[in-house]
Amino acid sequence: MTSVHAVHELAEALLARPTVRLGDDVEPAWRDAIAAWARANGLELTRDAATLAITTRPAHAAGASWVHSPFAGVEHLAPALPDQVLLTRTTGTMPLRIAEYVLTWVLAERWQTARYVADSATATWDPSNPPVPPARDGAVVIGTGAVGRAIARTLAAVGHRVTGLSRSGRPDDAFDVVLPLAELGRTPALDASGADVLVLALPHTPQTAGMITPELLGAFDGVHLVNIGRGSAVRTDTLLGAIATGHVRHATLDVTEEEPLGASSPLWRRPEITVTPHVSGLTLPSDVVVGLDAALTEIRAGVRPASAVTPGLGY
Repeated sequence: MTSVHAVHELAEALLARPTVRLGDDVEPAWRDAIAAWARANGLELTRDAATLAITTRPAHAAGASWVHSPFAGVEHLAPALPDQVLLTRTTGTMPLRIAEYVLTWVLAERWQTARYVADSATATWDPSNPPVPPARDGAVVIGTGAVGRAIARTLAAVGHRVTGLSRSGRPDDAFDVVLPLAELGRTPALDASGADVLVLALPHTPQTAGMITPELLGAFDGVHLVNIGRGSAVRTDTLLGAIATGHVRHATLDVTEEEPLGASSPLWRRPEITVTPHVSGLTLPSDVVVGLDAALTEIRAGVRPASAVTPGLGY
């Protein structure tokens, strides 16, 4: 649903049938906030098919003209919905929290915090091999959406020159330069050897699965890889291989191919890998309500919402 005519049709449907259905997957913490928002906007909550469905599951979206995901990721919804259904997603303040997460772990690795925490626990005073500023100030962020832009600005604030990679390669003032993903691993403009940090901020789509190949990582020289997008972007064996060859010196993974990550995974047993349980971009109830409110305002004005997912792209 991309045309002005389609948006007007949805606005009329919301007038004729101002109903909202919450999927069973909508967290209890969000339900009261969403119910209050619906009442304030003249929308009625129902358990039956509704004009607007708020869910992450296609089965709960049946019959809806508009589906809103309470999360940013829509990989389960997007392929299952007809193109004429408007799909919007929640971003909210998540980019800022993810950027804070990235900066936290970049600095933690640089400042050897794990070493000093261990020394403190054993009353060890060891001033040898102190942290030093990195010899390289480059950072590469793959994915230049709202999350990628927030990460770029945060890394730039601590002195990084940030290169972005996106599908279009369209310039963005959050980055020093943006290159098209089609050039990934092939362009001399991307001086991967000068990068100290590589951040993956990719959604899961058929195109992004396995995108981070051994050849791509082979262009880097001892980079700190941080993945806050989706675990499917880099295969476990690819990552382990890049660590073994020194192309990746450390990996901080908030997302992994398998979630929850099983106890038998080799990712747990490498000192060069830090795993966190998909917590970098937690969605707040206020994020969901603000996202819904913005989309509804745009729809009623006959404008395609800024949070709308483009059919076929998955974001």
